[in-house]
Amino acid sequence: MRAAARENVKQGVAVVAFAWAGRALALEAEAGFSHEKLSNNNADWNSAYVEAAHTFAPRQTVYAALREVERFDLKDSQVEAGYYQPLSPRLAGHIEGNASPEHNMLPKGSLFGELALQLDAGWVASGGVRKSEYTATSARVITASLERYFGRFRALYTMNNGKPEDAGSATGHRIGLDYYYAGERSRVGVSATWGREVENIPPTGVLTSDVRALNIYGRHWVSPAWAITGELGTHEQGSFYRRTGGRLGLRYAF
Repeated sequence: MRAAARENVKQGVAVVAFAWAGRALALEAEAGFSHEKLSNNNADWNSAYVEAAHTFAPRQTVYAALREVERFDLKDSQVEAGYYQPLSPRLAGHIEGNASPEHNMLPKGSLFGELALQLDAGWVASGGVRKSEYTATSARVITASLERYFGRFRALYTMNNGKPEDAGSATGHRIGLDYYYAGERSRVGVSATWGREVENIPPTGVLTSDVRALNIYGRHWVSPAWAITGELGTHEQGSFYRRTGGRLGLRYAF
């Protein structure tokens, strides 16, 4: 299940995997917004966010984010915090929690735990579980990912299996390819998603539907301190809607 405005803000497992290479920046902050047009006479989606991440050492990072999200003519705010911790030379753990006071369409609370293991020849395997509590129900999502770093590239496959309370499960798949440049601080990537996905669609509620998506995203450092981040994509959620739009952010490294 997706979390608001997060798809490529930190990229979940990718943050852990990239840290195996020893990349460690002390503190970065980012602010941005997103806008998406929806089909079937649905209202546009909008969001704004502010986030910050502090890296103490390779694979040891704490981060936090604040978001304002508008979907289906409903508005939610959300606060999020997470932490990456090395558990051994090859193993790292990741825990994340978020909460929404209004929880009109976002979870009122969500907790995520994940482990990532460095393998040989540039491979990284990871898996995790997220439990989300909504106003009237709950859902869990199991994730499993496999990444491969080769040259300036990263290839990724992720499987998500979501299950709403008292309902059957749904499995989705995502593949992606990233290209790193400018000392590996900048990147551009493309990803495709297909399968079935768990989603909260007011006033219907939490349900599963077919999903197909294509995204192009990137981060370009225009100076040692400033970077521009962005994403463009289209996402089809069964017969409910197709949303098309993007996100733009400005990042600063202290």
